[in-house]
Amino acid sequence: MSRRKTGPSQDQVDALLARSGGDCEVIAGPACLLTAHQIHHRRARGMGGTKRDSTNFPSGLLHVCWVCHAHIESNRERALRAGWLVSQNDEPAHVPVRWRGRQVLLTDLGGIVEQEVLW
Repeated sequence: MSRRKTGPSQDQVDALLARSGGDCEVIAGPACLLTAHQIHHRRARGMGGTKRDSTNFPSGLLHVCWVCHAHIESNRERALRAGWLVSQNDEPAHVPVRWRGRQVLLTDLGGIVEQEVLW
């Protein structure tokens, strides 16, 4: 029996790589390794993967360095507040994310929409 593919398609990965330019999309600064090597799902796929297509859309993905990826997984409350993680009930394209120090929306096609920050 073959395994069902639950990750992003090559087109989705290509859109993510074009958006990131190969640099980490979380914390662009001295605490970050800057070069991204891992794909992070903002909405967890769960055991056995997900059937929700939007989980693998570029809006649901971040290209990250391993340090930032570990930080997200170890600091889940902060990651939820920053939009690096989204709840199962949310659509990633509708949840603002702290992206390289700016608050943005990530689009399903791999773009970025700037958001007004209300503090």
